[in-house]
Amino acid sequence: MAALSTVSVRPSTLMCPNSTAASSTSVRSGYPDWVLLNKTARISADRNATTASCRTRDGQAVAVSFWLADPPNISHFSVHCPGIEDEDFADPPPFVHSCHFIESGTRDGPPYPESGYYAFVIAAEGAFVLFCVTLDGSDHHFVYSARGHPTGKKKNKPSLHVLPDPKPAVEAFESQQFGILPLGDDEHYAVAFLEYRWDSRGNAWVYRAYVFSSETKAWRRSRDVLLRLSESDRILFDRHATSKRIAVGATSLGWVDLLRGIILLSNIFDDERPVITYIPLPATKVCITDKHGYPHYAPEYFCDVVCCDDLIKFVEVDFEDPDYRANGKAWKATTWNWKVSWDDWRKVRTIDVADISVDPRYSALLFPHLLSDDNKQELELKNLFYLNPTLSVCGDDDFLYMLAKVDEGDDIAWVAAVDMKNAALHALVPVSTNESNAIPMYYACAFPKYYINNITSDMGNPVEKDKSDKLQQGGANSNDYGGNLQKKRRKKKQARVVDHRVERPFLLYFIGCVFVAIIVKVLCHLS
Repeated sequence: MAALSTVSVRPSTLMCPNSTAASSTSVRSGYPDWVLLNKTARISADRNATTASCRTRDGQAVAVSFWLADPPNISHFSVHCPGIEDEDFADPPPFVHSCHFIESGTRDGPPYPESGYYAFVIAAEGAFVLFCVTLDGSDHHFVYSARGHPTGKKKNKPSLHVLPDPKPAVEAFESQQFGILPLGDDEHYAVAFLEYRWDSRGNAWVYRAYVFSSETKAWRRSRDVLLRLSESDRILFDRHATSKRIAVGATSLGWVDLLRGIILLSNIFDDERPVITYIPLPATKVCITDKHGYPHYAPEYFCDVVCCDDLIKFVEVDFEDPDYRANGKAWKATTWNWKVSWDDWRKVRTIDVADISVDPRYSALLFPHLLSDDNKQELELKNLFYLNPTLSVCGDDDFLYMLAKVDEGDDIAWVAAVDMKNAALHALVPVSTNESNAIPMYYACAFPKYYINNITSDMGNPVEKDKSDKLQQGGANSNDYGGNLQKKRRKKKQARVVDHRVERPFLLYFIGCVFVAIIVKVLCHLS
């Protein structure tokens, strides 16, 4: 029997009996065909071949880099704003990485405080990643392209572009419920969000789409379109709360509520004839809500939706006891597929945790204390604690990815890759969650396969540090947003601390004046 191999990949380590089988690296680019990307950015000046930069509308320089690894490893991205000191980037609170339930109409991403510096992924499709950087309470949206510029000095190099706000302002823009759709050439993209209201006269929801095109560099608004629902669908839909967006085919975007279904906007480029459709999730979906339809648990703990081309894939894990999510309890995972041309969801398969085979070499190396009994040297997967199931965005991949812990409060989690077709544990990857209750939320995306051959495939090691700080702090750009922000923060600190360099000369001057006055008074008295 071959030895259990360990492949070192930053930031995590792949552990599987056959490491080559776990790789999805593209022969064309040297990068993975798809990744599980941590939705929350690290703040770092490290750069590599994926780095791209631009400036905000206020002139602040922003650079983004990606640190990629084959699934089930977790990939990461980092953001750097030259000219803003590292201490100005406060550590994100524990809930930044945690699962969260987004109510309808609220901003996407974790509930950040009013001040601080964070970045998180909003959506990713094709060669593009749409993310938000929050600078001192102000949101700035960017689109990263792995394919980059088609011509010029930076031909085929990754690029970064600011997403402008619509003019005049639209309140729905603040919710950040953006979807991104690649255009046919993969060099351009469209970003869209929905504005909606209830029409009591028409007894229907009225939707209006706002679409930004990277070709025209402008927003446009579609005409109003009605969405009429059956009574049963309306009960579900009235509480629809978007948690993610997916591109469906070449001209459609879906706004996904993992409890209540998908709002599908079709004909997105036809302002006069857009189409809104409601797609309920499978009728046999596990119920994790109370009698009023509100969730007992974050739905991300149990299910996920991804899309590959025009194939929507849905996965849900049915735990025997949702309060424990395994830890000795049974569970089953079920997958469904859906296409626009189909009338309903089609069940793909169901696997029972008791039927998943585990290579016995995992037991001795990783979890010797979780063996089923003294005589059976095999890890029982149901003894772990699970959450965050997801599927890959590759159409032919039949793998289920889940986060697993020995105990819910552990700092170390494992990403388990389960081959659903063969009911086997394919790989395990350790990942640190830092805080005991913080679980990284990852996003399945395929942008790495769009990198062109002429950038180096250095997935783990930084090429260099960002050296633009000096340019930012001196010279022509010293008065830009970053410099002013830094000065403002320094003034706040100085207002709270007495400057002894000023206080001491003043004190000596005061004492000297008093001493001179006393001498003058004495001399006058003597005279």
